[in-house]
Amino acid sequence: MTYKHLFSPGRAITIWLFLFLFITSFTSLIHAQADEDCMMCHEDRELTGMLNGRTVSMFVDTSIFAHSVHHSNTCLSCHADAADEGFPHADDLKPVNCGNCHTREMTDNVRGVHGQALLGNDPHAPSCKECHGHHDVLHNSNTESRTYKMNIPYLCGRCHKEGEVVARVYDVSEHNIVENYTQGIHGRGLFESGLVVTATCNDCHGNHLVLPHTSPNSSISTNRIAGTCMKCHTRIEEAHKKVIKGELWEKNPSIIPACSSCHPPHIVDVPKIQARISDQACMKCHKDENLHKIVGADTISLFRDNTELPNSVHKNIQCTECHTAVTEHLERPCSTNQPVDCSSCHAEVFDMYFESGHGTAHYNNDTDAPYCTDCHGTHATKSKYDDTSPVYRMAIPQLCGDCHREDGLASKVEGLHENNALSDYSSSVHGMGLTGKGLTVSAVCTDCHTSHMELKMDDERSSVHPANVQETCGTCHKGIYETYLESDHAYRTDPKGTEYPTCVKCHTAHQISQVSQDKFMNEVTHQCGSCHEETAKTYMQTYHGKAYQLGYFESARCSDCHGAHNVLKSDNPASMTSEENLVATCGACHVGANKRFTGYLSHATHKDDPKLRGAYIFMTTLLLAVFTFFGIHLMMWLPRSVKERRKKKKEAPKETGNLYYKRFSRNQRIT
Repeated sequence: MTYKHLFSPGRAITIWLFLFLFITSFTSLIHAQADEDCMMCHEDRELTGMLNGRTVSMFVDTSIFAHSVHHSNTCLSCHADAADEGFPHADDLKPVNCGNCHTREMTDNVRGVHGQALLGNDPHAPSCKECHGHHDVLHNSNTESRTYKMNIPYLCGRCHKEGEVVARVYDVSEHNIVENYTQGIHGRGLFESGLVVTATCNDCHGNHLVLPHTSPNSSISTNRIAGTCMKCHTRIEEAHKKVIKGELWEKNPSIIPACSSCHPPHIVDVPKIQARISDQACMKCHKDENLHKIVGADTISLFRDNTELPNSVHKNIQCTECHTAVTEHLERPCSTNQPVDCSSCHAEVFDMYFESGHGTAHYNNDTDAPYCTDCHGTHATKSKYDDTSPVYRMAIPQLCGDCHREDGLASKVEGLHENNALSDYSSSVHGMGLTGKGLTVSAVCTDCHTSHMELKMDDERSSVHPANVQETCGTCHKGIYETYLESDHAYRTDPKGTEYPTCVKCHTAHQISQVSQDKFMNEVTHQCGSCHEETAKTYMQTYHGKAYQLGYFESARCSDCHGAHNVLKSDNPASMTSEENLVATCGACHVGANKRFTGYLSHATHKDDPKLRGAYIFMTTLLLAVFTFFGIHLMMWLPRSVKERRKKKKEAPKETGNLYYKRFSRNQRIT
């Protein structure tokens, strides 16, 4: 009785209406948050959005996500701010915060160099997704995972290998990190033997708390590196008992050198244990400017300038890391020294060098052959990105040209394509772009011939071999290269021995002219004619060819009608001279050209067709007949004309008092 008023007709309707609105609103909210609703848009492969000013794909492949470690999570687990009653969600969502679930990992990352750089908005700083992926995050035990043991060096190497952004932008004490790692005992164990227990980058530097070696909290700092190494090398004292007295580990551990003092970082190897000879000990003698040695008839200075090494890429390398054949216990340790072997660090480069023409000549004891130090220097070796380095991009032509000039050492070598390459290059479009305009993107010697694998063009391994030179040029001229590959000129092996034109066939190797200049355009017809000899002759008989020969260089040439790099036979629908495209091709010069206009036979001669031959014979006969007839007429008329002239002179008019006027001058009468 007390609650009877709650169920009055008016209140009942109100309650039911409220429940209906609540249920439908809740259902709508749940529906808006379902993964299926997200995929209504994000399954579109062409869906894009803006991120940091760049257009990026917003497509999500559900088949890939289904195999990720997050497959049981919903979209809103990571993209929480997409949980909006409105549908669709706002355009600008906040970046995913992995720390919501991975708290410890995020805390470590923020403390490390990567996280600090990310907080500082460094454009090169890696975020979680750079290493782990987006929707394709896999467990590190999965062989397809970016963070799988065997893949770690490649993952870190994307930024840390030589030539990549870290080496170029930041002052990192170690160089050739990935290259050295692969040559060290750890890298060989991983890649050659497949030992997944071997150390990779994260084992020494940490997974997320990556700190510089100068930080006391770093796993590779001087005070903590032994503990890091002992995670694998547990019997460290016993392993070093021959070189370190056992009692020192307990009595005076501070005087024991850090592992990296004897075992170079990244290129760790058993034979790579450095002699315990300090640089200062070496400089006691080698700071003397008069120090020298005599080899044969040559006096060689042994003085080393202390100001060179601090500016070198080797500034953090000890003397004995390069001069390895020293004997520590001798009074003069370097008395047993041998020439520096750069391959101990640069093995991959060295292998290429000894495959090259330079390396082969050096191996055969050719004293003129360049060695590492001839190009890179000795103690003042600088990075190729240093504008004072001899291997800096803008210095390369002069460096190579010191030998490859008319009177250079390379001129002694037989079989070289050119003996004065520096002079030719300097006047080319590449050379003028580099030196005249300062365009460092202009091609230099090493772009075409490579840095360490230089070979003659007749060697099939050479980057400038006819089969390879197109791809070499294509590294810069990608669009042209792709067009060329689709053309009938594309280089290929022909059983008939047909020679297909390569880039250098038309553009030359070192004397490349700018294509917009008359000098280049005037050579086009002759270049094409070197292969298409008969066709070039017929061109010279056409209106275009005759105008060209008379000095009108705006006349149509081969490339104007047939294309420059997209040359195709006329029966190919894509050809500029195909029936479908011919009107447009002619119309480029002849405005208003139509189908009838294109009936002009561009290369036809009287030898090509019986009808043309008949017309040629008829017109030639007619021409000869006309000239013969009037020639005979002239010869018959000329004597009579002379006779009449003489007669008129004899019969001079009598004086009648009339005046006579000369109507024409002498020249007018003759003409």
